[in-house]
Amino acid sequence: MDELKLYERYYGDRDTWTDYEVPPELDYKPTELSINYLRKMVDTIAAWQFEREPKVSAPPEIVDDPVTTQLHGTEPSAEQQAANDRAKSKEKLLSTIWKENRMHEKLLAAAKDRAITRTGVFARLHYDTRRGAIRILFHPSTEVIPVHNEWDVDQLEEVHFIAYLDEEETKLWKLSYYLVWKGDEESGYYDCEIEEAIYNEELNVIDTRVTRQSMGLDFIPVVHIPTDKLTGALQGTSELEKMIGVSDEINKKLSDYSDALRFEMFAIMLLKNVDEDPKNPLRVSPGAKWNLGDGDKEIGEPHAERIESGFKFKEAIETYLDRMYKALHELSEVPIVNTSELKTGGINEVAMQLMFSSIISKTQRSWVIWQSRLQTLNEYILRYMQARQEHPRFKYDRELLTEVGDDYTNEIIFNLPLPKDRMALVTQLSNEIASNMESIKGAIKRSGKENAEAKLMEILAEREMMRERKVKNEDPYLEQAEQTERPGRQEVKT
Repeated sequence: MDELKLYERYYGDRDTWTDYEVPPELDYKPTELSINYLRKMVDTIAAWQFEREPKVSAPPEIVDDPVTTQLHGTEPSAEQQAANDRAKSKEKLLSTIWKENRMHEKLLAAAKDRAITRTGVFARLHYDTRRGAIRILFHPSTEVIPVHNEWDVDQLEEVHFIAYLDEEETKLWKLSYYLVWKGDEESGYYDCEIEEAIYNEELNVIDTRVTRQSMGLDFIPVVHIPTDKLTGALQGTSELEKMIGVSDEINKKLSDYSDALRFEMFAIMLLKNVDEDPKNPLRVSPGAKWNLGDGDKEIGEPHAERIESGFKFKEAIETYLDRMYKALHELSEVPIVNTSELKTGGINEVAMQLMFSSIISKTQRSWVIWQSRLQTLNEYILRYMQARQEHPRFKYDRELLTEVGDDYTNEIIFNLPLPKDRMALVTQLSNEIASNMESIKGAIKRSGKENAEAKLMEILAEREMMRERKVKNEDPYLEQAEQTERPGRQEVKT
């Protein structure tokens, strides 16, 4: 229920004033401003993590000595070539799955879920038997009941996904995975079992979609992406929750400020010695004329005047609100940057990173978790594909899957959403290539270009074409010799 309330906070269904009751001694309705700073901060944190699309990479295992190969110009050995082919196959298969499942879009949304909740978000793999495709489905923690191993909190022993199928909440869907050890300790093995059913309000089964059965997997096809947490903890901290107090205080003070302006903005009209006729009250409108009456000697002469407000706490309230805004940004680690106040003509990449150092650090810390969990997800994808490759509708290349074997190593390449100095980056990559500190393919990947393998082949083909053209230009007899050697061509004498 607590995490459901956090989602209500994000969507604005629950705010500062949800549980507020107006004191009975007030004879006016207080202003209740509610600006959703929490959603803005959560969206910004997620954007820093996945605004730039992450890339899947599968670097090959290094078998041959790179120095020896480079110095002697030898061809890769059979083992090295097999490792290269295996890496290409993994990268191609994983890239295909990511593209089919719109992973960039899903990761951006999942990062928001992870920032909202204390538990994190769950990624589930599903094999669509009708299409023969692997599906990647993300679930918020409000839909998942995980059961962790009592000795190892990173190992899931059971996972239950639940959701209501109707608005009246009379039909409950539940999908369960169980990791069961079968056999003895020496010859036994893990087996994942699946069960799916629909329940009524009394939690009685009304429809069994999948009876409990083996999936033919030795792992649960679910990956938990947790929040920042302490060792051994099942829950961490919610980015949204830790900002609620400051956000509520800002909304309260803005509401008080609004009420103060409302009361102090208009002057109070003071009437002295005036006996107002209730049947003919004084008009309150621009340009109105009032007849205050004659009065008498005992009461005094009728008189009307305005009492203007001083409103002397403007600077104090604005200073306090500025401090609250600063505290909100410090808690979220999202810096306050106003480029209009910078007295410079331009900002280089180093200065940009210093300005955003806090959110960059926060983003890179979150990538530590995302990196390991997405690597595990990719491993599960390949192992799930191998378990389903005999299915008649299996749509992926079985030859590539055979080349993968049991090597599931992969990497995720993240990118910060900062504008880069393109010239400085190209110069840096060129210097690293010239100093043998970086390969051409690696430099192409770091430059952000798509399909580094194809781009490298294009570069090598152009180099070979330029070399052949240069040789022909330097040797004028080469072209003549090639023409005389062509079959079916005779010399014409005149």
